[in-house]
Amino acid sequence: MPILRKWEFDGAACGIWRVTETAEKLRSLLTEKSFTQDFFNFKSPARQLEYLAVRALLRELLGKECRVLHHESGKPYLENSLCRISISHTKGFVALIIHPEKEIGIDIEYHSDRVKKVVGRFVSSGEMSLIERKVSDIADNNTVEEFRINMYLLFWSAKETMFKMINSSEVDFLEHLSINSVSFSEHSGNGAVVDAHSKVFNGTMNAYECRTSLKTEMSIEFYLTEEFVCTYSCID
Repeated sequence: MPILRKWEFDGAACGIWRVTETAEKLRSLLTEKSFTQDFFNFKSPARQLEYLAVRALLRELLGKECRVLHHESGKPYLENSLCRISISHTKGFVALIIHPEKEIGIDIEYHSDRVKKVVGRFVSSGEMSLIERKVSDIADNNTVEEFRINMYLLFWSAKETMFKMINSSEVDFLEHLSINSVSFSEHSGNGAVVDAHSKVFNGTMNAYECRTSLKTEMSIEFYLTEEFVCTYSCID
C-alpha cells in the first residue's frame, strides 16, 4: 500500500497517500463499485486519480468505504456519517483528516518556487519578519533561498488549513489570517536533529483569524519534507 504516513492527532485520523497507481489499480482496491462511478464526473485523468486515491486512503483510515459528497460551498462531508472530513491534494499526493466531531482542516502543497511571485498576497510584513528570523536561525549560506521558499509554502499551507476550518466566505489571507509564531520540534520525524539539511521537519504554528465573530486562535501542526509541506489542525 502506498501509504506514506498515517497518524492520529487530537482524536483525528490523518493520512498521506503517494499516488503512484493507475486508475485501474486504484479502482481494484475499492470493493464498492458504485462509489467509483462518481469518478467519471471528472474529465481530467489526474483528477480521476486524485478522486480514487482519496477513497482508497479513506478506506485505509476508517476500515470501510464511505462516499464523499460536497456541500454547495464545496466543503466535503461523508454520506450517512456525522464525522468531519478535510481533503487536500497536490502533485502526486493526497491528504486526509477525519474527526468524529471537531472542526478540522488539512492542506498539502508540493514544493515549487512559484510561491515567490505571490507571497505578498498572503504574508504580511510582520509575518515576513518572522520568516526571515527563522531563515537566519536555521539555514546556512547554501540553503537560505531553499529554506525561505519552504517557509513561504508553509505559511500558505497553514492559511489554507485555517480557511477550511473557519468555514467562511470572502476570506482575505493577508488581512484575516495571521501566523504569530513558528516552533520547530527539536527532532525531526526521522530522528535527526532539525537543521536546514534535515529531510523532515515537524513543528507547530500559532495562528489567529479575525474573519468571523469568534476571532479564533488556532494551533497548526506541520510536517515538512523535501517533496511537500503538510499542515493540519482541529478546533472545538
